[in-house]
Amino acid sequence: MSNAYSDAAARPPVKTRPVKTRYDGVMLFLHWNVALLILVAFAIAQGRGLVPRGPERTALMDVHRSLGVLVLALVALRMVWRAVSPPPPMPADTTPLLLLAAKAGHLALYALMIAVPLAGVTMTQAHGHPVTFFGLFTLPTLVGENHAFGDTLEKLHELLGTAIIVLAGLHAAAALVHQYVLKDGTLSRMLPWGNR
Repeated sequence: MSNAYSDAAARPPVKTRPVKTRYDGVMLFLHWNVALLILVAFAIAQGRGLVPRGPERTALMDVHRSLGVLVLALVALRMVWRAVSPPPPMPADTTPLLLLAAKAGHLALYALMIAVPLAGVTMTQAHGHPVTFFGLFTLPTLVGENHAFGDTLEKLHELLGTAIIVLAGLHAAAALVHQYVLKDGTLSRMLPWGNR
């Protein structure tokens, strides 16, 4: 006759998945490449005045717009991947206020990474110019030619572009505080090197 103890002993142990402590390789690739693309696109926008008006500046701004479209595509992929492969949890001793700040910051960054390129594409089209992706193909037209609307979108694009750089800087500063002041290993979860 079996008893509860022998039945429990006969059952194989339940295998549990180890808790993720780092972001996976796909998310690392997307995170750092999107960050780099945003910085390069911002640098081009800020430095465009150094290039005389003409074919050279037009080509430079075509690169700027193509980088924005690439950011938009990679962010969409990143959102899909985040749903498929959820990020590692924050350290267990993270306060509710810090958790809320982290979630709000990430949400704002994602919103800006979508809004900035979209504003740039629609601004260009409203000014009557097509948007091409590195000369390979032309994006579908989202808005008709409307220069007044284009001027409004241009101001919005510049404002949001500055906002994403400021917010990204705060995001990086927060990661450094977590890593070197709170010493909870938050930054190391997203670094390309180190233990996986």
